[in-house]
Amino acid sequence: MTGQDHIQATGSDIEKVDDFCYLGSYISHNGSCEKDVRVCIGKATAVFRKMRKIWKNKCISLHVKMRLYEAIVLSTLLYSAEVWPLTATLTKRMNAVHHRWQRSILGISWKDRVTNEEVRVRTGQHSMYDILSERRLRWLGHVIRMDHQRIPRQALHWEVPGFKRDLGRPRTNWRSTVNKDLSRMGITWEEAEVAAQNRSECRQSVAQCIHLDAG
Repeated sequence: MTGQDHIQATGSDIEKVDDFCYLGSYISHNGSCEKDVRVCIGKATAVFRKMRKIWKNKCISLHVKMRLYEAIVLSTLLYSAEVWPLTATLTKRMNAVHHRWQRSILGISWKDRVTNEEVRVRTGQHSMYDILSERRLRWLGHVIRMDHQRIPRQALHWEVPGFKRDLGRPRTNWRSTVNKDLSRMGITWEEAEVAAQNRSECRQSVAQCIHLDAG
């Protein structure tokens, strides 16, 4: 262990680990959210299976089932997802399980040759790409409206002193993920900071841009 890695608190050495759980989210040494995604998919899958009788109950309308799906299953899957620096691979994994659950609720198998688009039309759901993008942009607006003294607000522009990036392709981080969302909407980061000051208009604009683009 090098001197840089040697950290003490109240006279005791702090164990060095690759990741740890804090308030239900996993903090990784390399900034990856892969373990968070894996854990949340596992928890949401367990919740979905426990509700199997509800999904198969023909006396319960599809509208009610989807409301329960959003409130219980999706909320479990997307816990803290607005701050994940998601890669394309992880987003694709979440989108796949999202569609698999909807097919199960509808009683549709892959052999029925029903597209994911048609599945979403029947359930009234958006793709996971759109859901995640909207959540990230709403969180961005929330942070921008914070006082400049608050840590989340400062973290938007904070850089590690003396940090030098390794050669090669940079790791996906949250800001680069959000920049892609903003690019999809056709606005810059600076324009987003101005637009975010009006909370209601910001939320409405985000929802319209994301879902109209999806359509």
